[in-house]
Amino acid sequence: MARGRRLASIEDFNRSLKKKYGIGTQEAYKPWLRIQDVNSKGKKSTAFGRKIKRYHHFLSGRESEFFYIAEFSDSVIDIREQFPLLPLTLSQKVASAIGVPHPIVTGTDVPNIMTTDFLLTRQCAGDTSFHAISVKPDEKLTQRISEKLDIERVIWELLGIKFSFFTGNEITKAQAANIKWATSPFRSGAVDITQADIEIALGALSKGKYLLSQLCSELNLSLKGRGVDGLYVLRYLIAEKYINVDLDYSIVTSNTIEILSLAQSQSGSLYGA
Repeated sequence: MARGRRLASIEDFNRSLKKKYGIGTQEAYKPWLRIQDVNSKGKKSTAFGRKIKRYHHFLSGRESEFFYIAEFSDSVIDIREQFPLLPLTLSQKVASAIGVPHPIVTGTDVPNIMTTDFLLTRQCAGDTSFHAISVKPDEKLTQRISEKLDIERVIWELLGIKFSFFTGNEITKAQAANIKWATSPFRSGAVDITQADIEIALGALSKGKYLLSQLCSELNLSLKGRGVDGLYVLRYLIAEKYINVDLDYSIVTSNTIEILSLAQSQSGSLYGA
């Protein structure tokens, strides 16, 4: 892992901007804050993107939770985490206008660069739009945190970009965990599954609720001699949305999986019909 950056002065900020932190889109984007750049009380982590082929940086478990759900959404085409609110003068003016102190670098009087947890790019029916997301912090929502969120909210309103809060709940935790479980083997490297494997597996499946272990055993029988594991293929079918499953409860913990729908075969008929 690369060393953390010092972000304690205007000179530090300008140096980071010259190195393209907080700038760009898709694979070229570098988050303003990486896990090695901050001392966070939250559970810091990274994940290699399936849509955007780079490492994404999360400063809390809830940010990670939101990422997996957002990435799994068909309409989301870009995810920029730890997005800086620039120029600095904009956030300063907003803070002054709404009558709250602007964040400063701890132990100094240097105004700090504010960030939004996620800036999503969405594409729906040919239209592209942006959606800024603030992930509710794990700690108690203090007055000072609320003031910072107000600055953030007003900035996005001035820019004409939708702004929302993500608070998370037991269902979103289950959804994120299931998506992570299904997609983790396919985040980097080659996928050892052929189109024939997919066709055979889909032909063996139908809508309904199953014991996960039993369903995997049945897939292993159908795929016998093909050199692939039934569980591995099942996770791939979920990750690539060949099958739609109920994500609202823990598949692994409950050892159950409910298939809600299956993709169409190349001939146009429904699998499992």
